[in-house]
Amino acid sequence: MKKSAHPLPLHSAWRGAKLERLVHYFQRHGIHPIPVQIPPYYERVELMTGGRGWVWHDGSWQEVLPGHLVWNKPGDQTIGRSDFENPYRCLAVTLVSPRRAGLGLPRFSQVLSLEEVANFTTEVMKLFQDETFDREVLRDFVLARLLVWVRLYQQYAQRMEVPSPLRGALEWIEKNYAQPCPIRQLARQAGWSVAHFHEMFRRHLETTPHQVLARCRLRVARESLVSTSHPVKRIAAECGFADGSALIHAFKAGVGITPSAYRKRYMKLVLDEKK
Repeated sequence: MKKSAHPLPLHSAWRGAKLERLVHYFQRHGIHPIPVQIPPYYERVELMTGGRGWVWHDGSWQEVLPGHLVWNKPGDQTIGRSDFENPYRCLAVTLVSPRRAGLGLPRFSQVLSLEEVANFTTEVMKLFQDETFDREVLRDFVLARLLVWVRLYQQYAQRMEVPSPLRGALEWIEKNYAQPCPIRQLARQAGWSVAHFHEMFRRHLETTPHQVLARCRLRVARESLVSTSHPVKRIAAECGFADGSALIHAFKAGVGITPSAYRKRYMKLVLDEKK
């Protein structure tokens, strides 16, 4: 995939931020809300939990629905219109940022699972109302969850920009990574020649089908190394590598260490965490 146009800040970027307020807001029937303009150093995240609303953006009203995540930075206005018959509801998170212009997050994202939205809202509201719960821990939890959703939506949006035949090939690779990659068959299913198939991968993904397959196999191998006690030879076979030596070679090239060293390092981290 191409790199995101909106790089997300690392954990250290929000270390100085303060979680000032957290409210599950319910707009009244029959009236519009009064939008609030965000002042410098403040940010307000509005995570839609229900209903229908609109927010002013780039000279027009943008509709927001359940699951939509609006990250308002300094200068932006909060949701300013509501459906009179189906008023919006949102989890409003107010942050005081260490940066005058905010953390630099994209304004619009979306959480694809409404169940996750509901569960998250219930959990963080309960924790915020508990005055004994550490506010920095809660801040880190809230921001981490929101940033994960923003990143997942960026990846989803990038994939949706890829032509449908290419998405089909990617889905095939994700499901059949342990098999040889039938380039001619995938190209034929896409309705392209093999040369054009490779060109579309380079143009839209900046990679090749075989590189995508290799990364997929390596990712599954890493997951298996830390979640099972299977020997390297078995993991290699299950992930589509010719043998254990091929997995070791790919691991050294892609991760920088051997599979066994990777597993030992992970287990050491787990043991250190339990001390």
